[in-house]
Amino acid sequence: MQSADAAPETTSAAPASPEATAAEATTLTDTAPVTSEADAADSTQPEAVREPVVALQTAADIETADAPVAALPTSNNDSAAEAAQAAEAADTAHSAGTEEEEEYVPEIPVPDFTTLDLPAQAAHLLTLLRRPDARQNRKQIFDLYRQYETTVNADRTAARQRFTEGGGEADDFAYHGPEGHAELSSALQEFRDSRAKDARAEDEQRAKNLAHKQYLLTQLRQLVESAETKDSSVRIKALQNDWKATGAVPQKDAQEIWNSYHALLDIYYNNRGLFFEMKELDRRRNLEAKEALIQRAEALANQPSINKALQELRQLHEEWKHIGPVANEQRDAIWNRFLQASEKVHDRKKEFLNVRSTQENANLTRKTALLEQIKPFAEFQTERVNEWRAKTDELQKLKEEWDTAGLVPRDKAEQLNKQFWSAYKGFFQRKNQFFKSLDEEKNANLQRKLDLCNQAEAALQNPNWEEGREIVIRLQKEWKLIGRVPEKQSDKVWNRFRTACDAFFERKNEEAKQRVQQAQQVSQEQATHLDRVADAVTALSVDAPGTLEGFRQHVEEWRAFDGATNGPRGSAERAEEKFQSLMGKYLDHVPGLSYAERADLLFQLQVERLKSSPDSQQALYRKEQGLRREINELENDIATLQTNLEFFARSKNANQLREEYQGRIDEAKGRIDGLKKQLKIIRA
Repeated sequence: MQSADAAPETTSAAPASPEATAAEATTLTDTAPVTSEADAADSTQPEAVREPVVALQTAADIETADAPVAALPTSNNDSAAEAAQAAEAADTAHSAGTEEEEEYVPEIPVPDFTTLDLPAQAAHLLTLLRRPDARQNRKQIFDLYRQYETTVNADRTAARQRFTEGGGEADDFAYHGPEGHAELSSALQEFRDSRAKDARAEDEQRAKNLAHKQYLLTQLRQLVESAETKDSSVRIKALQNDWKATGAVPQKDAQEIWNSYHALLDIYYNNRGLFFEMKELDRRRNLEAKEALIQRAEALANQPSINKALQELRQLHEEWKHIGPVANEQRDAIWNRFLQASEKVHDRKKEFLNVRSTQENANLTRKTALLEQIKPFAEFQTERVNEWRAKTDELQKLKEEWDTAGLVPRDKAEQLNKQFWSAYKGFFQRKNQFFKSLDEEKNANLQRKLDLCNQAEAALQNPNWEEGREIVIRLQKEWKLIGRVPEKQSDKVWNRFRTACDAFFERKNEEAKQRVQQAQQVSQEQATHLDRVADAVTALSVDAPGTLEGFRQHVEEWRAFDGATNGPRGSAERAEEKFQSLMGKYLDHVPGLSYAERADLLFQLQVERLKSSPDSQQALYRKEQGLRREINELENDIATLQTNLEFFARSKNANQLREEYQGRIDEAKGRIDGLKKQLKIIRA
């Protein structure tokens, strides 16, 4: 046993962690005599930090000592160095707090994210955001959300394309996202706000921890520089516990403040001797605690969740660094056992990542081949709608294969996806440009067809049916030459144009029907009138003869039917012939009327009828040509008769023939005079 006044060990001590050195704080000067000054100083300490003075002569004495002395471990500078080495390794991992998230392995079973539809992707992301380990799993969440955003953008583009192809205006397009999109956006924003809030709170807490540890350093420095008292061990233990309970400090200050703390503890313990018996007891207890940690570490091999195993392993390392050293001959063996148990957990992580890496490389090969097929689509161009649609279907099938190809290595994903979306969007940009120009052409065609509709509707109001008919026929020909219009307007504008054209020709049919009905009515009235005229002609006699006034009266009454009928041509001609015949009979009963006068009156009646007909000019022309032919024939007959008459003049006994021929010549001349008079009547 070493007395309290013995010189400290001269072995060089490595920097000891605060947790290791805390184990040594309880064995100092408990057996040293207390001066009056020490008693005075001790009387000023609070009750909470005053401990009873216990004289320890052997190691066995500590087992029977009152608490808390029996529970306090001990150490020396060599064991402090051992603990410091483990503490430094663990503290380095602890100080790099951001690396904790890097070690997190996404292990939630899910099919390739790109094979899910948009609602399923949104639902899966919501599930990840609501898990307790969402913060550690943030990298997977953000990677999947980037894929989700890309798919949403593609879906928005396709929806806009379908909207515009359906005849909608691009400015009227509204995209509301898939089912669960709004809830996902809200949850993700809350997640980001929470992380930012936690980061700010952590920074504030680290700053507070730094200030408190600086205060503890000041207290520790005062304790190191002051004279030893009987409560020095209690005070150093309290400082060490307070230091351990205080959390992490800002990274830039961590090493410096740890070095200061360790240096002060090193000075403290170098100035004080330790009981060898208590050191051995301390090491035995430390060995038991570390073996318990090793068993827990070895049990992690059966933990189904890789992330839970990694998290618990970090906790075990944290506990390991707070346990003091063991005997030198056991230090390496027990540390190696702990490392081997730790390596098994990390090997599971490596195996998981290797399997995933192999699959991602296979997916990379497949996607690279698909990319070579997709790239030519970026330069595709055609003027045919069907070819655009066929190519769109072909590209969409390739995209489906791309989506089902799975994830690729992260360092390749961005460039690969960039090339894919460049080709994919390039195709649809060209397609949109084509359909935009096609829509512009369709809208121009629509305006042209609307103009034709207006002209066709205006033709309905044209009183001149023939002129309107020519206009409508021309419009129908122009309509056939105009290209397609927007599908939403196609049937509407066509029905409007067809309705106007049908209404126009229906008007003609209705007018013709009305004319037929009117003609039938007039024809019946004519027949009735002719019956009255026939009765009047039959009633003529020598005692009741006809007169020229009566003749003119009958003609005037008959001419009243001329403007009122457009009936069948044969029926009108038959009625006219019957009237002409009746008028001829009427004139036969007019006394003192010569044959020539009778013929002139009847011819005048025919000419008036011709002049009132719809094709009067042609009818009069034909009549005139007929009269001229008849005059020419009569003149030829006269010339022939005169030739024959000269022949008969040289013959004897031909008087009778000469008289006959002369009579025929005179008759022909008279007939010619009458025909010439008729020509004058026609020309009048």
